[in-house]
Amino acid sequence: MQTSLAQMVALCCHGNAIAHGNQLPPFFPANSTCQFCESILFTVGGKSESGESIAVPFALSPDEWMQGLQKRGILGFRPHQRAQNHPQISDRNSSAFVGGGRLWRIEAVRKGASSEFWLSKWEVGDRNAPDRRIWRVTYGLSEVSSTAPMPLRPLEEIIAELRLALVATRVFAEANNCASFIPSFDQAQRALENPEADIGYHKDLFIPGTLTIAAQSLLKAAQSAWVFGGMGSWNDMGFSGELQNEYERVSERLFDLLNESVEAAATSSAAYSMTG
Repeated sequence: MQTSLAQMVALCCHGNAIAHGNQLPPFFPANSTCQFCESILFTVGGKSESGESIAVPFALSPDEWMQGLQKRGILGFRPHQRAQNHPQISDRNSSAFVGGGRLWRIEAVRKGASSEFWLSKWEVGDRNAPDRRIWRVTYGLSEVSSTAPMPLRPLEEIIAELRLALVATRVFAEANNCASFIPSFDQAQRALENPEADIGYHKDLFIPGTLTIAAQSLLKAAQSAWVFGGMGSWNDMGFSGELQNEYERVSERLFDLLNESVEAAATSSAAYSMTG
């Protein structure tokens, strides 16, 4: 999955672990989702002396942002997805680009039935940084509103549908000379069958012991089966006639389920009462 999404997942899972009373090692810069980040800041809206709208620093690191949750009245975190629906390009096809794919944000649920919503922005800093930490990431507080129920399907139901979607996509790949993608689908199936399998690039999205087996399986499977970004990705292919229609169908189905898997699995790290 995109690093920007993986980082949101990791922030939610680690934040929820802290909210549940766990003592964690520093998140930044050690977490794998921060590997290429020079900085990760959190800002809120403010006014300059002249009355102009400006971004005011709120926390200078993810660790500062996640600490002191009780004092801030934060009960936990959950990620949200929303389709962008650009008329020129689908979310699946735009997912390879910064700012593409589904629009994701982090909800921080507070006492008193209100929530903060944080959006991320990734900007390139020093392209020639010797440590390759070129990204400057800012999470901005975009909204504070009433907490709403978040109706999510049972993880086992999502797993069952994801299995079928992986089979359908694998069958298409095998029949249409796309064999290079088959290992990704096979690994995802293995993750669904064995949550202990060593699968996925980001092995520190969550703290061991804080997620159910089903949630672990889905996050690992989503990493393996996310074939929609980069040069030579699944999105770069094209076919003719009815074959193109079938390609679009299996691709969109898999993309939808992977996004749902990530959202539901990461949210499950929060208290059950937060899911509505």
